[in-house]
Amino acid sequence: MAERKSVLLVNDEWGTAKGGISTVHRQLARLATETGQDVHCLALKASDDDRNDALEKGINLILPRAHGGTEPTLDWLLCHDTFYRHLRQEVGNVAVIIGHFPITDAAAVKLKEDVFPSAKLFLFNHVISENIEVYKESWTPERVEKRERQALEAASKADLIFSVGPRMFDHFRNKFRAIPGVEKKHQEFIPLPDSHFFDVNISNPEITKVKQVITFGRITGVEKLKGYDLVARAMSEVVKSFNFMRRPVPQWIVRGVPKGEGQQTKEDLGKHITCKDLIPTLYPYGSQAEIRRDLEQSHLCIMASRSEPFGLVGFEAIATGIPVLVTKNSGLAQFLQEQFPEIAKLIVVDVGVNENFDDKDVRAWKSAILRTLNNYGTSLARAAKLKEKLRECPAIIQSHENFKRLCKEH
Repeated sequence: MAERKSVLLVNDEWGTAKGGISTVHRQLARLATETGQDVHCLALKASDDDRNDALEKGINLILPRAHGGTEPTLDWLLCHDTFYRHLRQEVGNVAVIIGHFPITDAAAVKLKEDVFPSAKLFLFNHVISENIEVYKESWTPERVEKRERQALEAASKADLIFSVGPRMFDHFRNKFRAIPGVEKKHQEFIPLPDSHFFDVNISNPEITKVKQVITFGRITGVEKLKGYDLVARAMSEVVKSFNFMRRPVPQWIVRGVPKGEGQQTKEDLGKHITCKDLIPTLYPYGSQAEIRRDLEQSHLCIMASRSEPFGLVGFEAIATGIPVLVTKNSGLAQFLQEQFPEIAKLIVVDVGVNENFDDKDVRAWKSAILRTLNNYGTSLARAAKLKEKLRECPAIIQSHENFKRLCKEH
C-alpha cells in the first residue's frame, strides 16, 4: 500500500500569544486535516494546553528533542538534523511543506532541500516590509530594501505563494512581475476568525454606564506604526467630550504589552495623552481565550495602525459582534470595502499614513469613536449584521476551498 501523504507546517508556536501569523497557521493546519492527509506541525515549544488542543484537532505537534533546558530559538528550526533528527520517520511521505514569511520561510526552504526534496513548498506572506519598516525606530533604507528582497528570494524558491488578504496580494502581485514565473504561482488567502469568536453572545452591553474601548498590539518602538499616538490624542478628546456631557468616561484597555515594557509603554502613551482623566489599563500578550474575554467585556475595538497588512485581531472582534473601527490603511479595510461596502463606509476611518499627522486625523478618530459610543444601539445592530455576513462570506469560503484543493493536488 502506498504511504499516506502528509502536510508539514513550520512555525515557532502552536499557541496564538504572538498574534496573526500563529492564528493563520492554526487555521491552515485545520483546513489541511479536511483534505484527508496526515497533518504535522513543527514548533519550538508548546504548553500542555497546546498539545491537547492540537491532538483534539487531529494534528501531530512535533517539538525539539533533548535540548537540556535551553530556551529554543528560530535557529533550531534550521538545525533540523540536531533538534528534529527523527523527523523523516515521524512524518512519512510529506507532500506539502508550509512556511511563513518572515518567520519560518528559511526553515521551510531548508527542510525541502535537505529532507523532503519531492515535497511542494507553500509560503505564506504576512508582511509588507516597505509599509511597516519605516515606522520602526531602527529603520534604514537599506533594511527596507533588504526585507523586501528577502521576500522575493523566498518566493522564487516556493511552488506556491499565498498572500494574506487583498492589500498584501495586490502588493506582491506587482512585485512578482519582476520574477519570471512567480506571478503565476501567487494566490490570495483570506483568513476566518476561529469559531469560538463567532460563538460569543454579547450580553447586555447597554446596561453598563462605563464603556470599554480596547486596542491590541505592543507600543514601545512601534507607536507610530500602530497609531497609538493618534488613539491617545483622540481618546483624550473623547474623554473631554464625555466630561462636558457629564457622563462617565470610557475606559481604555491596551492588550499586548511585552514583559518588561510596562513602564516604558506607560511613558510612551503619556506623551500623547492630553486629558488627566484618561488612564489606560495595560495588559500583557493574551491567549485566544483571554482575547475573547477582552472582547466580550468591551464595547468598541479600535485598529488604528498607520499600515496594517491585514489586521486579524480586528477581524476577530468583528466575529464576536462588537462594534469595530479600522484604519483605511489596512488589508482588513480593503476587504470590508470590497465585500461589504455599505457597512464599511461607517466603520473604516479615513486617516493619513504620514507619522507627522495633523489635527484632522485626530478629529476623524474622535468623531468615529463618539459616533459609535453615543449611538450604541445602532452601532451594535450594525455589528451584529456584519458578523452574520462575515460568517457566510463567499470570498472566504472560496479561498479556503482553493487552499484545500491545492494541498490535495500536490
